[in-house]
Amino acid sequence: MLSLALPQIYCGKRTNMALNIASSPEHLKYAELKARQMEMDFLSGHFDISLEKYKPINTVAITPSNLLKITFSEIYQTYIESRKKNVSPTTWKGTYTNTINHLNDCPYKLLSEALQLKDWLIANRTLDTARRILMQVNAACNWAAERNLIQINPFAGKAKIKGKKSKPQIHPFSNAEKTAILDAFAKSEKFRYLTSLIKFFFLTGCRTSEAIALQWKHIKSDCSVISFEETIVLGKGGAQRKKGTKQSPQRSFPCNRQLQELLLSLKPEKSAATASIFLRPDGSSISHQDLRTAWYGKGNTPGIVRQLAADGAIDGYRPQYNTRHTMISACLEAGISPVQIAHWVGNSAEIIFRNYAGLINKIQVPEF
Repeated sequence: MLSLALPQIYCGKRTNMALNIASSPEHLKYAELKARQMEMDFLSGHFDISLEKYKPINTVAITPSNLLKITFSEIYQTYIESRKKNVSPTTWKGTYTNTINHLNDCPYKLLSEALQLKDWLIANRTLDTARRILMQVNAACNWAAERNLIQINPFAGKAKIKGKKSKPQIHPFSNAEKTAILDAFAKSEKFRYLTSLIKFFFLTGCRTSEAIALQWKHIKSDCSVISFEETIVLGKGGAQRKKGTKQSPQRSFPCNRQLQELLLSLKPEKSAATASIFLRPDGSSISHQDLRTAWYGKGNTPGIVRQLAADGAIDGYRPQYNTRHTMISACLEAGISPVQIAHWVGNSAEIIFRNYAGLINKIQVPEF
């Protein structure tokens, strides 16, 4: 008879959970799926220490015909476990973990309920989110069917969702809103130390992961040029420094007078090449969480920008990533070529044209 031996870290002591099924090729596949489900639940903080969630649906021997009682979550967890060595930490956390959470929220879990799962996603999630989840689950079921973990993919020919994809919402901050945000940070006793970084975002349009990874070795001695060549991303093991940016191994950013003066004001007389540019008051490096807490808030306590929106000081809340939209929009309105802007911010010109087409169209035709 098969059972699962759980390590002490799961339940506080070594535990065996009987599956009440005899050893066979089909049963071993089922046991492997259960083990992967437990592992992913533990890593994501959803482990059921009572083990009720993982007990077999019934004690009847599992055959190929009733393997359909395996859940979508079990299939998906086994699928992503097979791929974890080949994906980035951001993909694991941002795509795989999010998909698991959506599947856990859905009341339809069995492979026989594929169409109900699809309908639930359409009704309870945005179309773009539903499309992404179905694409992931469809790939997992194809993978499982190829390995005979399930007989067929229940989404075969049914995973597509009709309807127009929503365009990204480009809502840049106005000059008055930028001033209000920077003033609020400068006046905040708790988050004043982030003012220079927020100003840096508005001046460069860089990504958060690029800014917090910057060290003085990435800045020319006179602070006239920045070299974006590393990022700090969040993964299963926490924050990790990686070589290269999202789109390229390296890109150079020429500093205008405002940006050059900002960097010179931050530069110490003697700085180690590997010292971070943006620091907390205690001298340690600023993290993603520092920014999120200051900008959005934590729990019931709003951050600075969420509070500004609640007070009507800005036209609605927007995430910190909109500082990037703001810089790109300002460059377009100044008549700078989208190709040049794409080079500065690390995007393709196609993305600039596609996402900011409305702003490009507002630029006046010059007189000849």
